[in-house]
Amino acid sequence: MTNVDRVAAALAVWQQQSVWSRAATVAKRRIVRGRRALAGLTVAAAVAGTAASQLDGVYQPASRALAVLAGAALALVPVVARSTAREAVHAWARLRSVSESLKAELYRHLARVAPFAGPDRDAVLLRRLDALLDDAGDLAGLVVDVEPAERPLPAVSDVPSYLTHRLVGQVEGYYLPGARRMARRANRIRTATTALTAAGAVLSAVVGVLGDGLGLAAWVGVVATVTTALVGYGAAQQFEHQQIEYARTADQLSRLARIRRDGHGWTDDAAFVAEVERIISLSNEAWMARTLEEDGSQQH
Repeated sequence: MTNVDRVAAALAVWQQQSVWSRAATVAKRRIVRGRRALAGLTVAAAVAGTAASQLDGVYQPASRALAVLAGAALALVPVVARSTAREAVHAWARLRSVSESLKAELYRHLARVAPFAGPDRDAVLLRRLDALLDDAGDLAGLVVDVEPAERPLPAVSDVPSYLTHRLVGQVEGYYLPGARRMARRANRIRTATTALTAAGAVLSAVVGVLGDGLGLAAWVGVVATVTTALVGYGAAQQFEHQQIEYARTADQLSRLARIRRDGHGWTDDAAFVAEVERIISLSNEAWMARTLEEDGSQQH
């Protein structure tokens, strides 16, 4: 092939990777929005329903309005739940899997390691692209209207540049920031649930000591419902698990890079690149599988 053909082959894969990555991002955002909406509707129904019952006989118009709000929130739950169904989560996982597979193939090709070390490396790349897209053909409807991002090819032409732009780039630009981000989100969930649990305990104590003359007993149940909704959202989002997975992968990749740079191992280029891609792939598969498993358990 000519030089232009080589660039064209790599660009074809890079553009397809962008398309599938964008489609996966859209799918994930839809799921996250749905989970947040479910939690919000659950909270709204509990708060509005309890307030409506307590205002009944005191201020009828407000009681009726709140009862309508509570009913509407409950009615919307099954509608919103469709965006978080197992089928939607599974489709997102497959979109992301194709995106990550295309990225791995491209980086191997640019680094010129097996199976892209021979003179037919461009043809091999295009054949593997076709195979990946054929396997995911049933998802074509989710990517048909997605435009690829305008971006240059990664600045990788050999294994040293692969180490810099792929391995180090993943560690410093994705895994470490991701671990910190997930840690912050998990901490916010823990703080909120701890505060809600304490509030519920205080309300229960007040009711136990003073009786329910103020109508606080009903709000103990509301606090429990809100806490459960928040815990369920955090569990579905897998913040703590992702934090651990990101940090573990960053550590593995960093140690691998250090061993090679110090000359203590992984001197074979093809084996080194294969190991980097294996670690990245296992990390992606681990937390996506955990997400699917957790989502499945919540569907029953």
